[in-house]
Amino acid sequence: MAEILDSTKRHAFSGWPMIILWAGIFVFSFHACTHMVAAGDTWVALACGRHFSNHGVDTADPFSANSHEPGPTEEQLAKYPKWLHGAIKYWHPTGWINQNWGTHYLFFWLAKTFGSEGNYNYDALIYWKFIVTLIGAVATYYIARIIGVCPLLAAVGACFAPFVGRTFIDVRPAVFSNMLTPILILVFVLATYRNILYIWLVVPVTVFWCNVHGGYLYVFMVGVLFVAMHFITIPFSRRFITIGKRGVLHTIGAGFAAFVAMIIFNPFHLTNLTHTFIITLSEHAKSWRTVNEWHPAFEWSNPVGQETAFLVMYIIAWVVLVLWLFARFLKPGRADKRARRQIEQAPSDQYQWPKIDLPVITIAAFTVYMAVRSRRFIPIAASAACPVMALFVQQAICTIAARIQMSRKQKFAVPEMPRICQRALWVAAAATVLFFGCFWGGKFKRVYLDPWPVDGKYDSVFMRMTASNVKPTDVGRFIKENKISGRMFNYWTEGGAIAFAQEPDPETGRTPLQLFMDGRAQAAYDHDKFLLWNNIKSGGPTVQNARLARRKLTDDDYDKIGKWINQQMKRYNVWVVLMPNNELNSVFVKGLRKSKNWVAVYIDSYQRMWVDTDDPRGETLLTDVLNQKARFPNESARNLTLGHLLIGATDIRAARAGYEHLSKAFHIRPTQISIMELISAAKWKELKKAAIADMERYLEHFINNKDDLSKKGDYEKKLLAAMFVGKYLTPQIRRTNPELLKKYSNLTKEYKSERLRMLNRSRW
Repeated sequence: MAEILDSTKRHAFSGWPMIILWAGIFVFSFHACTHMVAAGDTWVALACGRHFSNHGVDTADPFSANSHEPGPTEEQLAKYPKWLHGAIKYWHPTGWINQNWGTHYLFFWLAKTFGSEGNYNYDALIYWKFIVTLIGAVATYYIARIIGVCPLLAAVGACFAPFVGRTFIDVRPAVFSNMLTPILILVFVLATYRNILYIWLVVPVTVFWCNVHGGYLYVFMVGVLFVAMHFITIPFSRRFITIGKRGVLHTIGAGFAAFVAMIIFNPFHLTNLTHTFIITLSEHAKSWRTVNEWHPAFEWSNPVGQETAFLVMYIIAWVVLVLWLFARFLKPGRADKRARRQIEQAPSDQYQWPKIDLPVITIAAFTVYMAVRSRRFIPIAASAACPVMALFVQQAICTIAARIQMSRKQKFAVPEMPRICQRALWVAAAATVLFFGCFWGGKFKRVYLDPWPVDGKYDSVFMRMTASNVKPTDVGRFIKENKISGRMFNYWTEGGAIAFAQEPDPETGRTPLQLFMDGRAQAAYDHDKFLLWNNIKSGGPTVQNARLARRKLTDDDYDKIGKWINQQMKRYNVWVVLMPNNELNSVFVKGLRKSKNWVAVYIDSYQRMWVDTDDPRGETLLTDVLNQKARFPNESARNLTLGHLLIGATDIRAARAGYEHLSKAFHIRPTQISIMELISAAKWKELKKAAIADMERYLEHFINNKDDLSKKGDYEKKLLAAMFVGKYLTPQIRRTNPELLKKYSNLTKEYKSERLRMLNRSRW
């Protein structure tokens, strides 16, 4: 076994068997890109990318009325000499500082270029994610190979790294940092083990990195460690790998050149650097980092990512470190003068005592520490640590094997592996790759290619993988086609999708309906705007007082909350509110609905929009909806919205008309929202009989056609609707039909269990 780990001998996987290892790296990189992660940042990227594509990179935010003002303004420049004003504007612009502009532009370019007939191809972003992840894995492999790891262990490390970071790999700019981290370390080891001039590759790496993601500061952080560790080890070159004084000078020069290039070849110049320090070291930095991805790695209740694989890697790292340190003490002692002399002479068949690569070990340890402190760094920690772990394993096994060989044959050498054992390794590796390739490939087909039970309309690989089927795509069409403009209050993570769905002004790039807040956070907003959004969304002082008193909110409280929210909306000139349906039971929405002047003018399966009818624009839009002049993206949303509005009237004739619309909406697309509206209509005694008849017909149809429906998209919504129908009908027939009562009761339980199983099978 140890023979295949000895870097001085021909490896068991030399030649054509390397195909097996490369296939393994491909399969594990593919698997790392299959996790489902919500795509709030992705839609922000698409909106920003479109703006940059049409108008170039600037600091004037086109999406929100609450964002930073572009600058510096003349008032801000007044304290500087006038001859400096032009230079300050050029080298230190202020306003909307988008450090990820390059990735945003690339996302939009990919979606547009690979689309057809004016439609965007969002799946192109999934291909991008896979390519970037694969490149990162290949770089991880070559890091291990260059520092002396055999192909087998290098490939294992390259497979394990993306496996550890899998649940943190999504479709956003940070994935570029996942790739560039191992590329940077690869540059370091090339400069150390091949030629010091490779260190100058740091310059183009930094220039590219600083234009695609703010994580480029990692270059300078680990660059300092790289220089410091090599400088310290110069006097101890017999025990440590070092680049020497010349190498240190080259590295310092390359680092300085990279720093200057980062400022020159970036549209924000110096601000690209100072902005990073503001968001990481300012008085409000801690508040911005309250989002879950910034929390520690081992925060088990955190919904962002799964830290189990990282914990396994973390434990393995400590174990192999201890094993490696133990092996270092197995060098022959003074009593073994003959053996020591053999080692020092180091003929070709002797195992050479390995030197310690302190800089690479330090960089790996530092990056793991970063991940322990903040879980968002887990993918880069895996890429940095896995090659070092593989090196420790190899050196420990080889040292132990050579020590055993010396005690047996007085020869400090790694014993050779029989040919049959090498072939057995080929078979085992091939079987492992084939098993995981088939297993994960089959699961990918079931989750991402077969009919999607969660949604039958927005069901591309991208939509499934990013849960973008719930984004405000259809309501965005409603906003665009009805030319809605002004200011809105929106859910934070929906902002990017709302902006991208609109038609921006061709001259300025500004979207007609301006957001209140979105996921760009500190890049576009002052901290006080973040606190303002949080305060309004939470319900304001009434909610705070109730929390302090440790009591539940009452109806009177919700009336007060509604009045306060209405005042806030008017104060900030907001006349449109858009929230996802999963916020319907939130304090904010419950309070808003208490204000009679806020009326829903758009409802679909995922989103709901209210307008302030005290505002003439809101009154006009409501009138257009009721008169069926407003343009809807589909008949389901039109009928659902009209039905909801008319059912709420006091006139039975309007309620009957509303019921007809709700019935149409339910039959067009049975969903939880449409069935709940139908159940709400049944509160009218004049409509209850018709509603029950509609529900019974649907349930019988569903029961009779269940097998066929289960093979088509949207099945989960149909199943959920059937479950709610059964639950509603059960008390209605409790006395009149005991046999049917039992049937509906059993069906409700059966459908509930089936839905949970189905949702679990649809996730990955």
